[in-house]
Amino acid sequence: MANIFRAARESLAEKLERHRNKPFLEAMMAATALLAHADEEIGLSERLALDFILENVNELKLFDVHQAVNLFRDWGNAIKKDFGTAKKQVLKAVAKFSGDEEKASLLVRASILIAKADGDFNEPEQKVIDELCQVLCLESSAVCHFEPEEEGGA
Repeated sequence: MANIFRAARESLAEKLERHRNKPFLEAMMAATALLAHADEEIGLSERLALDFILENVNELKLFDVHQAVNLFRDWGNAIKKDFGTAKKQVLKAVAKFSGDEEKASLLVRASILIAKADGDFNEPEQKVIDELCQVLCLESSAVCHFEPEEEGGA
């Protein structure tokens, strides 16, 4: 009988944790989709980077990968349809984490990973990173101050 209650409690705790982290999943998929589409190209390297993020960010491991990928795709479709409007919605979803330095930093680092995945960290991607840092109040944070890697370099 105790096992039934323990299992029910664990299941409820997992559902509650998933519910609490749903806005973070939404913001992460929105931000990474915005970066993936910033240069108007989304390739295999960016999709592999997304898989890496989903497998390694603890707050996202609670969710079904297909749910996350569907969110990413939906954000991507919205961005392709109307970049300006979708970007405003992305920044609104991301801004919810401006008071949480850990999650805000994770959002930016994951976005940088997506941007650098194809080996071409370009100006449109840098502009989006700068906007994410601004909306997350991380302009002075080390996560937002990095040197893009030189091509063929070090």
